[in-house]
Amino acid sequence: MKSHLAEDIRIANARFHLPTRDGLYSPIAFMFVTEHMRDDILAERALLLSSLPQALHERQRRLFARYDPEMSAEAFKRLLGLYRYPFAGPLAGRTD
Repeated sequence: MKSHLAEDIRIANARFHLPTRDGLYSPIAFMFVTEHMRDDILAERALLLSSLPQALHERQRRLFARYDPEMSAEAFKRLLGLYRYPFAGPLAGRTD
């Protein structure tokens, strides 16, 4: 006899995705993310996908596609670029 728990393994501490009623995970959309955070989101997605039955993979991928952490990381990088981050060159060390 199969245990119901064995069929419903859920990641309890997902940081960047919310569990849905149908057993999938909905991405939390962040406007800006660091490159490190982007990598963490992508790693979490791989873990979540691997925890799901193969039959749900395509539906889960479509949910993940609603939010692209690569775009958010790039937007954050461009924003920092407006302020010449990392601070180097002629503005480095200025206090005014």
